[in-house]
Amino acid sequence: MVAAVGTALSYALAGRPAFATGAAGIAALTLVLRNKFIPMMDQLAPLIVAQKEAAIPAFRQIHTSAILINTCQLLAILGSLGMV
Repeated sequence: MVAAVGTALSYALAGRPAFATGAAGIAALTLVLRNKFIPMMDQLAPLIVAQKEAAIPAFRQIHTSAILINTCQLLAILGSLGMV
């Protein structure tokens, strides 16, 4: 997240608003993952250990969503490399 915020500030100072917005979006998605997804997965962990059957599909769904968000972030970064 620190790198994304630094990148957004750097692009903003360089007069590249589209890139600054993209980097800020990556930072925002990182905050969502950290503040929403991780706590939900942490709440499900003890239920999985206790072998609560419903916890495993819920964990997988949250984890899959987090992986998709991370993949989108990575693709955005890789896509922007050719434009810089």
